[in-house]
Amino acid sequence: MGDKHWVALAVDNSIPRPEPDPETGFPPMHFNASPLIVPTDEGDDALCVFTTKGKAIAYMSEAEQGASVSPAMPMLMSGREDFWDFLAYYPASYVVVDPEHSTAEDTSVTVQEFLAALDD
Repeated sequence: MGDKHWVALAVDNSIPRPEPDPETGFPPMHFNASPLIVPTDEGDDALCVFTTKGKAIAYMSEAEQGASVSPAMPMLMSGREDFWDFLAYYPASYVVVDPEHSTAEDTSVTVQEFLAALDD
């Protein structure tokens, strides 16, 4: 099995709920979360990725206390394929591994560099 990482997803209630199906009356699946991102020095978005679930939870907890995000949850990524599937829905050009709050240092790498370093 490949490297395991976690992506932090924050609840995003600005995503509108879909209308129910007119024939069945049931609403389609609805996922109202967005990944946590941080800016790179160039102003691009970098996806926050964590090497342990504990680091993801600690980062999200600190972000929630600072009111910069609403409730969040970690999502397990078990290798390149999971990341490719995730990036199809949430495109990003950069990744920052184990980001720290209130740090000015840009430690981002390109998605290609990050995925090439994974053991699959």
